[in-house]
Amino acid sequence: MFYSQFILAKKGPLGTIWIAAHLERKLRKNQVADTDIGVSVDSILFPEVPIALRLSSHLLLGVVRIYSRKVNYLFDDCSEALLKIKQAFRSTAVDLPPEESTAPYHSITLPETFDLDDFELPDNEIFQGLDSDAFTFKVALPDV
Repeated sequence: MFYSQFILAKKGPLGTIWIAAHLERKLRKNQVADTDIGVSVDSILFPEVPIALRLSSHLLLGVVRIYSRKVNYLFDDCSEALLKIKQAFRSTAVDLPPEESTAPYHSITLPETFDLDDFELPDNEIFQGLDSDAFTFKVALPDV
């Protein structure tokens, strides 16, 4: 054998890759998520000690299986996010007459100039005869 036993140990640098190549069902999601594909491929292509061609092919198979699982996990997460977005923005049935399906321009657009004197507010009998000094408020802010 052209490899060190340490390389393929369960806690070794390529242990997860070896397990993926030979015991694919025994991989846990956190093992797949923790595996760095780029570092693993670099350690297979440029090993510290020489490894056999057959061993490197098994390890590359493990890399492909881990990459495939990562892609499946990403696809599942994206599908779930898309489903939640669709549910959040799902339209509900509204019974509106066809002529009221759009709002008038002036009701949804702010005027260019805003002046309170333009509004005709009803005179309220409660505020008649009061001066503006009667409407002062004192606000106490807590010390931080």
